[in-house]
Amino acid sequence: MTGIISEQTLIEFLRTFKIQFYVFLLIFLILIVVRVLRAKVGKTYSKKIILYPLVYMLMTLYSSITLTLIQFEISMSIYVFGFISGFIIGDLSEFKDRKGREIYQSSGSVALAWSILFLVKWYYYLYDPSMPSFFDPVITVVFTFLAGILLGESIGIIFKHFRSK
Repeated sequence: MTGIISEQTLIEFLRTFKIQFYVFLLIFLILIVVRVLRAKVGKTYSKKIILYPLVYMLMTLYSSITLTLIQFEISMSIYVFGFISGFIIGDLSEFKDRKGREIYQSSGSVALAWSILFLVKWYYYLYDPSMPSFFDPVITVVFTFLAGILLGESIGIIFKHFRSK
């Protein structure tokens, strides 16, 4: 016995305790609440606007472990397309002055859609592995596109801010 736990054993362990899904659920409920509240009142511009989109990108990459190489390559091309679209959206955003602070609006609905798709994917991956084989790549590609939009939008906002100065 080598003492190494197989991937299947680990997945069965996680399914038994449902711990991974509940951790994801808790993280995303916090992210969603913060994101929706900030989108509703507007956000103060700072260079930290890229922080949340980077978290979405890292979680998207983590979720891509279930894809084949070809599916991953397709997903990354769609990510680039989403990034370009998001950059254009961010470049179209407007800054407002509120109490001496620069405020901007961003898309809370894209982050909400990404979060819901992410949770759906991981719920089915952990607790209903009998889902159709096309379901996982399609869901992953869609929320990869949304993650690209989020990161592109924040970088577009940063570029617009630098151009306006």
